[in-house]
Amino acid sequence: MSDQPVGDEQEELKYGEALQELNDILEAIEEDRFDLDELGDQVGRAAELIRLCRDKIDATELQIQSIIDELDDEDR
Repeated sequence: MSDQPVGDEQEELKYGEALQELNDILEAIEEDRFDLDELGDQVGRAAELIRLCRDKIDATELQIQSIIDELDDEDR
């Protein structure tokens, strides 16, 4: 399991990388590969990754909507 940076540096993490790390954490939790001391940290990291993925999805939706709106304006 890789220790990814937090904060602003985390924004550099690509969506696919974040999703893969999240899946790795979830798989490890399901297989009880974390001890109790580590579990809280990993759940916290998973929450960070979920927020990052949601933010990237929201930003992409806005970008796509902006492009569509721009194309609509050109058609008028």
